Amino acid sequence: MTDHVFPTLVKRRAELAGDLDKLQGQIQQLHADLASLEAVIRQFDPDYRLDTIRPKYRRAATAAEHGSISRTVLDLLRRADGPLSAKAMAQKLIAERGLNAGDRALARSMAKRVDMALRYQRTNGMVREAEGDGAEVVWEIAN
Repeated sequence: MTDHVFPTLVKRRAELAGDLDKLQGQIQQLHADLASLEAVIRQFDPDYRLDTIRPKYRRAATAAEHGSISRTVLDLLRRADGPLSAKAMAQKLIAERGLNAGDRALARSMAKRVDMALRYQRTNGMVREAEGDGAEVVWEIAN
């Protein structure tokens, strides 16, 4: 029974140790980069209190930020029978990707990303705002 378990555990441990070594190297490089930046800041203002600079956390880039939302939005508009709102497109996108449609935070985030993609595509001349039934902005492919 342990003939296949033990080698798998050893392999996984080796992988984790490798990941840890790699990340420790990245941490050392970040410390060196930070020290270099602090030295340059001190050259400009020797009295500047570096401890007043709060860390800024960046979120990891997702596939959605590399154009897939824009492509999907354009595809949704091409297939639609009429103009669609950003919220409606976000709901369709969530459904197509098999994500949790009941997650309100996800729905808000996706609607925001769809809206940003639409506004970007508007500057490219690909989409335009259309006449809607109510106060909600609807979008269509520009001719």
